[in-house]
Amino acid sequence: MVTIAVCALTAGSTADDSGERLYGGYCKRCHGAEGRGTAQAPSLIPFDWSYAEALELIRHPVCNMPPMPASAVSDAQVAQIVAYLKTIK
Repeated sequence: MVTIAVCALTAGSTADDSGERLYGGYCKRCHGAEGRGTAQAPSLIPFDWSYAEALELIRHPVCNMPPMPASAVSDAQVAQIVAYLKTIK
């Protein structure tokens, strides 16, 4: 029974931090730690965009950000990144 609980906790942690890991891999280089911005890119916090708005901006940016096609980052991964950014206060 303890093994099941430990596995469930481990799986839950992995699911919870996947958006953070994806952000780290795709966004952190330009937008900085926790999306607070850098000289290269603006702050994303507070994150007020909806998933649909964020997806549109990622696929078809209206700034100097390079577009990120679905072949580079999936819609599901964008949803995880959005969910992570919405948790940052």
